[in-house]
Amino acid sequence: MFAVLKDNPEFRKLWLAQVVSSAGDWFNRMAVLALIGDLGGPSIGQGLGALFAVEFTLRLLPTALFSPVAGPIADRLSRRGVMITTDLLRAGIVLGFLLVDEAHELPLLYGLLFAQMSVGIFFDAARSASVPNTIPPESFHDAYTLSAATWSLMLALGAALGGFMLTIVGLTGVFILDAVTYLVSAVLVIWLRLPAIQAPLEPMTWKDVILVRDLRRAVGHLSERGALHFSLAKCCWGACGGYIVMLSVVGKVRFAPLFGEEAAAAGLATSLLYMARGVGTGVGPVITRRVFGQTDEGLMRQIFTGFLVGAGGYALFAPLESLPLALLMIVIAHSGGSALWVGSTTGWQRKIDDSFRGRSFSVEFLLLTISFTVGALATGALYDWNSSIEETLWVDCVAVVLGSLIWRSLAAKLSRRPVKA
Repeated sequence: MFAVLKDNPEFRKLWLAQVVSSAGDWFNRMAVLALIGDLGGPSIGQGLGALFAVEFTLRLLPTALFSPVAGPIADRLSRRGVMITTDLLRAGIVLGFLLVDEAHELPLLYGLLFAQMSVGIFFDAARSASVPNTIPPESFHDAYTLSAATWSLMLALGAALGGFMLTIVGLTGVFILDAVTYLVSAVLVIWLRLPAIQAPLEPMTWKDVILVRDLRRAVGHLSERGALHFSLAKCCWGACGGYIVMLSVVGKVRFAPLFGEEAAAAGLATSLLYMARGVGTGVGPVITRRVFGQTDEGLMRQIFTGFLVGAGGYALFAPLESLPLALLMIVIAHSGGSALWVGSTTGWQRKIDDSFRGRSFSVEFLLLTISFTVGALATGALYDWNSSIEETLWVDCVAVVLGSLIWRSLAAKLSRRPVKA
């Protein structure tokens, strides 16, 4: 798997940019969650479930809003230029978090978060579309497995270090550090060499954007190439959005008292839960790559197994009061989720034309954003209504299992359609 870095220098630069910016992102997220937990809650008449659900939703909502633009831009403009520009913009935006230190300023925090994620979707679309330009087709699975493992490692290290950095340099230091990582990422991308884009025959118009014609063309292309069922897997995994909300709730409510009463204690507890999530997402693709193989049938089995492992892990996690056991269950659950993620991405990326990669990425992320947003908001509302961690998580687990059955049925039908070369 690591040979793909040695043999492909342009992919190595893209990977290094991912390492740096991802680490900063997780530092930032731990600081934002700690800030919301400290400023929010009963003092402003709003439950923690809703506040954390809004935070997670604002990390996803820009995808739904801007995917119809981000994908077509990644297929028409310089992907390298898009990544550099968005890195510079995000460096400026995250410094705005330094202005938030009172409960009444939470709307400003949410607004800045929305802006950061809105710019980020353009970076993600350009980066995802660029990966196949830096490696040969036979290395796709290794590259996406490494990218997922890297994201996982940065989640684990970034979350853990972010929690500890909160206790050392405070919120101000963490937000400044995040801005610096975006600048370093931009420098790395400046050195990146990518081939000229073979632009789509259809010009991009605002009418097409409003009517999502580009995304509809991508759906048609995915269907023609026998890849549509792979791009639908993450959408059916949407109830997982509720799991992420509950990690923040559990960290604040159940495990923060283990570390003290200060705001940093909640950040530290939550960072450990996110660290376990990162370990799980790193382990999953490595194991399943050997177990299921790289054929279409193997990837489909990998995806379905990922659904069930994710639901089972969180079902066992729900009642646990022991932090070590809770961390172990999160590792298991997210090993399944990451196996699903890598299997679905590999499945559709290796089947489609390069001129459709940005738009196909946008289709997938638009669908998963809608489903994850519904899952997150419903989970936050359910927790605020019943105040039960166990019941809320078990409802999410049932929803994930139902999603797996829906996807399996769709995949069985779509995979039997004739494929156009």
